[in-house]
Amino acid sequence: MIPRSTRLLLAILCMSLPAGARDLRTFFQERCAVCHGHDGTGRRPNGGKLGGGIFTDPRWVAKQQEADLVASILRGKGAMPGFGRQLSESEAHRLVASVIPSLAVRKKP
Repeated sequence: MIPRSTRLLLAILCMSLPAGARDLRTFFQERCAVCHGHDGTGRRPNGGKLGGGIFTDPRWVAKQQEADLVASILRGKGAMPGFGRQLSESEAHRLVASVIPSLAVRKKP
């Protein structure tokens, strides 16, 4: 039996992404990949030092609360800067709901 969180993740990944979500992939590659890696593994010099989330680990992703991730993106957390001036709350929610989970199924950490 597949856990509910995994079924939800797969449902989100199978949905076609609106144009705005594609722009958020670019945002991720330009701003977030510096530490989290282009593939979400965190295998970047800054990512290893700062202990950022490894988005390719489905277990890590499943444990995260969307509201907490959105808050971290907008306000920052630890050494991570906040992106509240570059992203709206709606865009941060879309980043969490579509871009980050898509990395979890592509690669393993």
